[in-house]
Amino acid sequence: MNEDVLIYDIESETFGVPNPEKDIFKFFGCYSYKTKKYYLLQKKEEIARVIKAHKFLVGFNNKGYDNPILSRFGINLEYKIIIDLMDIFKKRANSMKTKQGFLGTLLMSYSLDFITKTLELADDDTGKKQIDYSIFKKNSWTEEERKTIYEYTVRDVEITKKLYEWCENYFDSFKLFLNKEDVRKKVYLTATIGKFAYKAICKALEWEETYGDYNIKPEERISGGYVAYPAGEKFEGDIYALDFNSLYPHIMIQCNLYGRNIKDKEGWNGGKKWETEGVYKDKELSGVGQLLKKWYADRLLYKKNKDKREYTIKIILNTIYGILNNSYYSRVFDIVAGGDCTRIGRQWVKYARKQFVEKGYEVVYTDTDSVFIRDNYNNKEQLIKVKDDIIKSIKSSIPFPQDTFDMGIDDEIKYMFFFKGKNAEKGEEDMDEYDNINKPKGFMKKNYIYVTKDDRIVIKNLGIVKKSNTKLSKKIFWDYIVPQIKSKGNVKVSKLTVKRLLQELLAEDMSLMLMRKSVGPYSQYAKTSPTGITAQISKRYGAGIHFLIPNTQGVGAGKSKKYCTLKEFKERGMKIEHIDLNNVWKELDYFIEPIKERDVFSF
Repeated sequence: MNEDVLIYDIESETFGVPNPEKDIFKFFGCYSYKTKKYYLLQKKEEIARVIKAHKFLVGFNNKGYDNPILSRFGINLEYKIIIDLMDIFKKRANSMKTKQGFLGTLLMSYSLDFITKTLELADDDTGKKQIDYSIFKKNSWTEEERKTIYEYTVRDVEITKKLYEWCENYFDSFKLFLNKEDVRKKVYLTATIGKFAYKAICKALEWEETYGDYNIKPEERISGGYVAYPAGEKFEGDIYALDFNSLYPHIMIQCNLYGRNIKDKEGWNGGKKWETEGVYKDKELSGVGQLLKKWYADRLLYKKNKDKREYTIKIILNTIYGILNNSYYSRVFDIVAGGDCTRIGRQWVKYARKQFVEKGYEVVYTDTDSVFIRDNYNNKEQLIKVKDDIIKSIKSSIPFPQDTFDMGIDDEIKYMFFFKGKNAEKGEEDMDEYDNINKPKGFMKKNYIYVTKDDRIVIKNLGIVKKSNTKLSKKIFWDYIVPQIKSKGNVKVSKLTVKRLLQELLAEDMSLMLMRKSVGPYSQYAKTSPTGITAQISKRYGAGIHFLIPNTQGVGAGKSKKYCTLKEFKERGMKIEHIDLNNVWKELDYFIEPIKERDVFSF
């Protein structure tokens, strides 16, 4: 590990809500990789000396909290490379995969304690210690109190150190794609994923990095992928989720989108089969195109060998479309090519959809690079042949067809469900004849559940998976509704059943009703929306992530609806009937059977 690294954390006196502009510095805890020792310091000179001896300062929320307080205390942090671990997880969690799944969906909170426990770096015994914070309101301490402060602060530093070392290991393969100077500066930890991908391209092609601005005019913003209207509410049988392998990277390579011919506009412009705005050189693949081709081949090899570099290349390939459309990354930016990338993608997926329908298959749904097909022939081999013919036809019309371009079967499905609701009006110009039939049915795009033949459940975008949902609605869904979906193919339960479960579960554990509320500092809302719920929560409980109970007794933060802590709920002697359950009913709404109105023939 680099000896120039200092892990640190501060303790401060707060006045209700933590505020880096007002809180008073008390202690500086740190670990030096140079001396291999932990320290608890108070004197400005000692802190300045240990900071001066290190180039990299690593903390957790140190940019947002510790550093402003240290600066007010007179500590100079100039010319230091600051690494904020909270910042890394907030920016990268959605693309960070662990054995439990993607961190973006696992992390209910971006606190040091929650992240380290999720990653199994700490538990209740080795995690964050508890302390009476009134101890930091003092200006002198007994030996016993100093020992308590030391143990508390050093424990935080120890946990931060573990998390830093985990990040160093996790992103170790990123170093291979950066130049030596960027590695030395630990850019593999501090850069956004987009900037990392751009740097990797520039290094591989031996380009000088140049940057533009972020300004893209509204009229230059391009359309995204094609998303169809679902064909119905419930489907069962032999359903296949067919997915174009890395669709956008393959479009960029096969259509040579990084080789747009701006000068004489001679070359490929759709091959008389597809529509494009730009014209692309069709004699020689561009440098970026060749690089993407190499990286994709490397990724397949690394994946086979379980090499960590596979993950790194996957991140770059998944990001490449974004930087193509971002004027900041000036060496690769091309708004015309970016528009053609999604334009070609929409045409290819609609072509596949149409071919399957013409061959007698039922297209259940289509989304960006995926087509969901119900095989009423019960003949997988025949379906694959149709798929192969589609791929062959596409390849025959493009300048640089690749052997790696194909449609794979992502999942084999036995049940698939869609739900009624509102859809955004954008993308209506891309509707095809099947959308005109399916749109009036009223089912939501990008919101569905399916069960695979091996009983794995997949949920796309439905509110039930939101982090802000109560544990109560999640427990009812996962423990009671999901088993029913898997075994009976039934996604609906009666309102009476849900009501009974609510009463039983809350009687056992009132904390199930806690709702996650993530808020910024009150100053963020003070001028524009001071009476909004986020502002009110921030004003009462401070910035951060809070778990609160909506109640009908006027306790806590908010105006028409109040949210309080579990502690406040219990102190006020509130009971189940004092909980506002409206949110729970909304969270479970898609899964509750509608009440059928009786007509004269029902009696």
